[in-house]
Amino acid sequence: MKNLLKTVFAAGLGLIAGALSPARADEALTTVNVAYDGFTMTSAPIQYTLAKGLFKKHGLDVNLVYVEGGSVLTQALVGGSIDIAQNGYTPSISAAVAGADVVIIGSMANKLPFQLVVDASIQSADQLRGKSIAISKFGSSTDTALKFALKSLGLEATDVNILQLGGEGTRAAAYESHQVQGLMSQYPRTQEIVDAGSKMLVDVTEIVKDYPNTAYVTSRNYLSGHPDVVKRFFMAMGEGLHGFRANPQDAMEVTASFLKLEKGPSVEQAFRFYSEKVYPQDLRPSMPGVAAVLAEFSKTLPAAASVKPESIVDTSTLDALDSEGFFKALD
Repeated sequence: MKNLLKTVFAAGLGLIAGALSPARADEALTTVNVAYDGFTMTSAPIQYTLAKGLFKKHGLDVNLVYVEGGSVLTQALVGGSIDIAQNGYTPSISAAVAGADVVIIGSMANKLPFQLVVDASIQSADQLRGKSIAISKFGSSTDTALKFALKSLGLEATDVNILQLGGEGTRAAAYESHQVQGLMSQYPRTQEIVDAGSKMLVDVTEIVKDYPNTAYVTSRNYLSGHPDVVKRFFMAMGEGLHGFRANPQDAMEVTASFLKLEKGPSVEQAFRFYSEKVYPQDLRPSMPGVAAVLAEFSKTLPAAASVKPESIVDTSTLDALDSEGFFKALD
């Protein structure tokens, strides 16, 4: 009889524990539609977080989808089909300045992690004049990064032929087929292209210290209506980013699979580069960086000059997690 009671009691404890667990069953999870805009290293941590079941650990059933183009992703967010977006600062801030219900709540890259890679025959800035360089589109992060790169070389945008060719894969294909003589790329592709004989003329990450690239964005309507969901999202992402850095082999396996690459030197180089130089420690956006983006925008969009960073950024969720000691507990 005593053994029977022990068995029943143990089973009861198991049921209670299961009921308290946010990942007990799919019906106990909150569905969140999350999207990202690029097959790049800035999307690797969120892929890792999903692969390791950390969203479910925090009670979220994250439907993670790819949406090509930051502007399209911003429209999906404003339209309500996406709840949280990992998107470029450029399209997000542009929409916010125009009055859209868009607010930056976090960050995955407070730097511009782009490199200007050119044909090996181009050894100097002067030799770059008149050459064709591929970016994704005008107004994008690649466009901004190219302008910084050209400025560091003493050149203007008018000194080269800038072509809008879309995603990095398309740009790389155009470069490999000699349709263009240069492109803005990111690791690990940068390393692959350089290893094949090309020259990295400028690493924008090194010349621009505080200009953000990848943000977490939502609408104020969603943030006010689902504060607990947003908090649990960042708890999962905080654990995911910490785990990504702490477990290089696992991280590189997930990254290689996500980017459809062989796990090798280029992926390892990308992992170390982003872990050490690009990813933030606590997912917090850089306010001086946001101010820098607004200042750049104001050159062509006068309305941006009167917008304060605090009016388009809301760090209340990250502030709460920080005050609770969440990020410190991960170390």
